[in-house]
Amino acid sequence: MFCLPRHVFLNIQHTPSIIPKKQQVRYFWEYVNMMFNKPDPERIKSLGPDRACAEWVLRNGGKVVWANGKKLEDYNLLPPETQSVPKIVVIDGTDSSISHYGFSHLSGCTKLEKIILHNNKYIDDRAMKGLSYGLATLSYVQVSECVNVGDQGLKEIKALNSLQTLILFNLSGVTDLEECKQYLQSQLPNCKILGQEDKMCN
Repeated sequence: MFCLPRHVFLNIQHTPSIIPKKQQVRYFWEYVNMMFNKPDPERIKSLGPDRACAEWVLRNGGKVVWANGKKLEDYNLLPPETQSVPKIVVIDGTDSSISHYGFSHLSGCTKLEKIILHNNKYIDDRAMKGLSYGLATLSYVQVSECVNVGDQGLKEIKALNSLQTLILFNLSGVTDLEECKQYLQSQLPNCKILGQEDKMCN
């Protein structure tokens, strides 16, 4: 009968799992999030960037406002694919699962003015960089209660040179919010950088 040497057996018994269970779960949900956010170039080409972008936002629990002023928050209420949609002017990602994987959807949305990113654990430094896909048109951005945004990520907003209003508050992952605000103000001199109190007054 074939037997493993004792020292080999002991090494096998004490070899830890390659990927801990919690990490496996995290990787699984990261993969699911990627699949729900990942752009489909063929769909963008056939249906247009605004329709594809709206599908992305709504599929992940966000809301959009069309150029005609109508707000949509239910994916199932999108018009048939044979019917054209208005341009998107607002994306509200509050409490949604939109993430950096989908931010290239912003490219081609020629009327997009405003993005709200509030209380979203999937928004991180990569998403801050991804906002640059909308730099040609974005004039208003809010980033608040997104725990995975850090100082360096926040500073990526400097690329949005058309920005007029930036709302920042309750960012627990940012170590020095005031320093970040000062930096961004130096890079975006024509932008008003406000906090929660200022937002409530408007």
